[in-house]
Parts: sequence; structure tokens; C-alpha cells
Amino acid sequence: MRDPLADLIGTPDLDPSKEHRALGAKAMVSSDIPQCSTMGKAILQRGGNAADAAVTVALCLGSINSHSSGIGGGGYIVSSNSGAKEPEISIDAREMAPSAAYKDMYVSNPVLSMIGGLAVAIPGELQGLEELYRRHGSGNLTWFELLEPVIDMNRRGFECNVILARAISVEVGAIFPFLRKIAESWDFVYKSDGRTAVSEGDIIKRPNLADTLEIIARNGSSKVFYDPDGPIVGHLVEAANRVGGILKKEDFAKYEVRVETPLSRTYDFEGLHHRVVTSSGASSGLALLAGLNFYHAAATANDTDLLTTHKIVESMKWMASARSHFGDFEVHHNSTYRQELIKKYTSEEWSSGILSSGNYSDSQTFPFSHYDPAYQLTEPHGTTHFSVVDENGNAVGMTTTVNLLFGSMVYDNKTGVILNNEMDDFSVPGKRNAFNLTPSVYNFIEPYKRPLSSVSPTILSVEQDDGSYLPKLVIGAAGGSRITTAVFQAIVRVIYKKMDLLKAISYPRMHHQLIPEFIMVESNELFEEEHTRYGTESIQSQMEKMGHDFYEGGSMTSMNGIAWLDTDEGSWWEGVGDYWRKRGGAEGY
Repeated sequence: MRDPLADLIGTPDLDPSKEHRALGAKAMVSSDIPQCSTMGKAILQRGGNAADAAVTVALCLGSINSHSSGIGGGGYIVSSNSGAKEPEISIDAREMAPSAAYKDMYVSNPVLSMIGGLAVAIPGELQGLEELYRRHGSGNLTWFELLEPVIDMNRRGFECNVILARAISVEVGAIFPFLRKIAESWDFVYKSDGRTAVSEGDIIKRPNLADTLEIIARNGSSKVFYDPDGPIVGHLVEAANRVGGILKKEDFAKYEVRVETPLSRTYDFEGLHHRVVTSSGASSGLALLAGLNFYHAAATANDTDLLTTHKIVESMKWMASARSHFGDFEVHHNSTYRQELIKKYTSEEWSSGILSSGNYSDSQTFPFSHYDPAYQLTEPHGTTHFSVVDENGNAVGMTTTVNLLFGSMVYDNKTGVILNNEMDDFSVPGKRNAFNLTPSVYNFIEPYKRPLSSVSPTILSVEQDDGSYLPKLVIGAAGGSRITTAVFQAIVRVIYKKMDLLKAISYPRMHHQLIPEFIMVESNELFEEEHTRYGTESIQSQMEKMGHDFYEGGSMTSMNGIAWLDTDEGSWWEGVGDYWRKRGGAEGY
């Protein structure tokens, strides 16, 4: 379960230095790479808005931390723009199964869903970014102007950071020796001798990716990337199919992002309306709302630290149960069932029903079956998240990925594109697992279907005196199934515990996904130390008496966010990139 990059550069921190946050009175960008946050800030200062900056930041992240994201992948975007025709949108740019995909394609060899051409789904990131630009962009900057800084960076070269160096080391040293046909196409991961993996501090140039981005920039849209007769698709199809893929050029022409009204729920807290807006589609936004719904109903002002921690874990378990019911219902146009789920998990009746029916206890937890899971949960991976707020209070949160480390490992050196292995996020028919749960029928592979995702980019706004809402928190995370629980825990810390964002992100996290039946903590020592500060001695032993079990899993995930901070000295945006887990950083003004 341990991430190959976990424990690389340190641990969570209970005393984070303020040098790892940025403050800005007007605008803020927070991401996994300080250089990309700076690039987004420059777009804002040139007259762009949050949507414009998001395009540049996403492409910058995918160019540098290519093991996590890129235009060969996909993701989800939540955007708030009060001046737009549609003030709030959720963009589903999740990858799509190709036309030749079928339900049983990995039953005999599950590894093929992770490595090689058969693992590749049709990418959606680029079309999602264009849709964001078209619907919520400022109109002050052209598509070319948003891509130009990233093109220049790839031609000029960028410094290999410690995270990328570690990822490349794993790829070249531990994986490539067994995948020679795949390995032979890779170029930018080596030093000039063509054999030694690049290391931290080396300059990496990606001229082939720069050429591709320039074609896309000069075309004025993402259409050229999906054109079956254009200069890009043929190369991508050939690269995937050379190593076992089943892609067709026409599959790219079939891809369309989905734009919907985001999922939302309003909570009354301390006399103020707090509106949580999160991603829809096959994401885990609804699971997040379910967890918040339960916690808001269960939490009281008199809760001890022990009881608060117990309620957070119970909320996570109900979140996981909710997620086990989800899938891509659009393929079957099953909107009725989807709406029933939304109504159920966002209703007060659902949360109050749990509390009043004996399905929750202050003194004990329960076995997994008590939480009514429907099916096995898949275990997604990877990803990167960034957050942007501009001078007008417009906000964007985007979580995007190629899934596992460098996706499918399929790299097309003609276009510079690394292709995802998002097919691994589908469920595969087979035997029941050790908990007697079957794989989810809602997440079985079908042509043009999108796999279930753990991402949940979120914008939390607070109602103002005039009835309008302004962002209080823009947050999201990376790290597969740990994404939703990380976002949930950050919201609880910032809103309910009044913690500043610096600590909310740097502090150790816990995670429960119902199965396996344990609480994963990043560090037993730090977990105990955190709760001792609240006057709780040996919290693990007390929770074990309630039936909880613990597992020390190391660093879990990175999280990047922006929060509005009110202090005696003034008010400003606080931006925090997860320096402790992925060397992230924020930039504001």
C-alpha cells in the first residue's frame, strides 16, 4: 500500500515554518511545484483570471512532474466565476475507455491494466482545460498566450526536482530493465550519455512536448489534439498499439468533456451559511459531501478530542460506503439512480437516521458490513492538485492525473506525451474478495465509459451580508483513495477546528477506507503527539478499546489549498503547497 515516493523527503510537521505559506491580499496560486505557482501568478498579473491561470499551471505541472499528470491524462475541475453565464461549473475531463475495450479484458492478466498499451484510456485533460478557458476565462489573454510560457519552459529546460528525480530513479532502475520495448522510446529521463538517469538539479529539456504544445497553441484550441487526421493522434495510437494497445484514431474524435452543475451542500455553522461545491460525474465529490453531512450532524461543541477523532473516522467509513455505490452512470443514461444517490447522501434524513437508529455509537466502531458497502472499492493512484483564486474572488480547483507512476509507461517521443493507465481504475469481474464483496458492476469496463475516481476538488464559500458567497477555502489532494479523506480532514480542521491552512496541511493525516479495517496514520509518534496537545493521553490505546485498529503507512498524499485568513493584523489569502510531502509551494500578491 506504500507509495514508492513515500517517506522520500520527510514527514508531516506539527510545527510548520511560516516560510512554507504565501500571503496575498488579492490573489493566490498553490500547487505541487513552486515554479508552476509562479507561472500562474504571472498570468493573473497580466490580466488573466483564475480559469486562465489554471490552464497554464496544469500544463506546467504536467511538463515537470510528468510522473503524476500531463496532457496524456485527465481529471476534474471545479470553477466558480460570479460574472459568468454559469457561475459554477464542474468539468469532467476524466479519461474514457476506447471503443474496443470490453469487460473481461484483464481477467487473465491484471498487470496489463497497469503497464503497456492496453492500459491506456483516451485522455481528457487538454479538452477540459479548453472548456474551462472557453466558459470561465477572462477574455484578456489568448489561448496561445496561456500556453506560451510552458512551451518556452520545455524548450529552455527546467531543473529536475527531488520528487521527479526519485520517480525517474524508480522507473529507470527498477522498471525499465523488465520493459525493454517500452523503455527504448524514453529520452528526457536520461543524462547526455543516454544511459544514466537524470538526478536532482539536472536540467531537463522536452523539445518534442514543446512542439506539440505549440501546435495546440497555434491551433487556438484543443481540437488538433483529438483530430484523427491531425498531426498528433496517429503518433499516440501508434505508440500505444506498438506495445499491446487497442486504440483507434476515431476514439479520440469521440471524446467529449462533460460540463455539469457541481454537487453542492450548504451547512449552517456558527450562524453562517457555508456552501461546499465539489466535482460531479464519476468522481468522489458525492462521497465527500456524504462524509461532511454525517460529521456535521454528529459533531457537537462539547466533543472531546477523542470523540472528535472517533467521529472523523466514522465519517470516513460512511464516505467509503457511499463511494462503493458510485460509477459512470452516463453510459447507460441512468440519471434516475444517480439523482437518488445525490438526494440520499446530501439529505439530513440520511445522517440523522444513522445517528438515531443505533448505527452510530460514541463508544465503539463497527465491522465493515455495518456500513452497508455495495461493492469492492478500486484503489486509484497518483495525481496532482492545484488551487487558484483571482482578484475578483473567482476560484478554480483542479485535480488531474495519469494514474500510476508515469501512467502506462507508454511514452511517445515524437509528441512528448506520456499516456495514462486509467483503465486500471475500472473494476474487473472475478471472485469475491476476502470480505465477501464482489467488484462493482457500476465500474465494469465498457466502450466510452469513464472509471470511478477518488478526486474531489472543492470550493467552500461563506455567505456574505448581501447574500452572495465568497470563497473561504479552495482545496484538493493527490494520492488515490486517500484524496477524499484528506480533503474532508482539511475542511474539518479549517472550519470546525479553526486551524489555519498551514497547519491543516502540514499536520499528520489519518485515513480509513472501510476495507481494510484499520485507520492508516502517517506516523504513530506524530499522531500521538498531536493529540497529546489536546490533553488526550495515548489516544491510540483509547481508540483501540473502541474497536479501532491502526496501521502506520508513511506519507499519504500531497494537498494544496488556499484559504481566506482573518487576523488582528489584517485579512488575506493564505496559500499552502504541501512542502512536507511533495515540496509544493504557493505564490500570491
